[in-house]
Amino acid sequence: MEVKDISEETYMLAFQGPKAPEIMNRLTKIDLGQVARFTAAQDTILGNVPILIGRTGYTGEDGFELFFPADEAVNVWEAILRTGEADGVKPIGLAARDSLRFEACMPLYGHEINAQITPVEAGLNFAVSYYKEFIGREALLKQKLEKPGRVQVGFEMVEKGVAREHYPVLYNEQEVGFVSSGMFSPTTRKYLGMAYVPRDISARDTEIEIGIRGKSVKAKIVKKPFYVPAYRR
Repeated sequence: MEVKDISEETYMLAFQGPKAPEIMNRLTKIDLGQVARFTAAQDTILGNVPILIGRTGYTGEDGFELFFPADEAVNVWEAILRTGEADGVKPIGLAARDSLRFEACMPLYGHEINAQITPVEAGLNFAVSYYKEFIGREALLKQKLEKPGRVQVGFEMVEKGVAREHYPVLYNEQEVGFVSSGMFSPTTRKYLGMAYVPRDISARDTEIEIGIRGKSVKAKIVKKPFYVPAYRR
């Protein structure tokens, strides 16, 4: 078997949103409503452009990742904008994508997950196949059964302030954890964040403080996700 790297020849475009399947169906031959989430399908777009369509998404909404020849990038881009114009389709940047995954409380490597945070602490047990053998299995299984000492929570700022990554979390004037992600949530119109704190203070409505530029600013632990994606309703 031969593996060929075609990265330089391939363009990837993410098309996300509750109307993404409806709009994409106007451009493809297959019915994308029949493509299950976390699977992919091959088709053509614009009549003869070969395309691989992945239905995964990382914005908290339904949507697709489109892989096709790089020399067709402008044509496909403009066709999607034109086809979805009446539905409000607009181009967005990476920062908007980050706020969308944040509102749905999807973890991002380097923030909610890294080499020092276990899947158990991050609430990602569903992604671990404990029935299989792998390096670290016993340690993770032990932590899962005994419950981790720290857990990931969501919080809302009670007082004015923006929590950012690495800001300290305080409880009874003691530093007990850290913020993994934080920003203004455009959908909920609130200043929110995710953080790692000790399990014994992780209950909803627990009052905490976030250290922001040398000041302790009040916050409270709230339910995750902050926004429930349309595809999960």
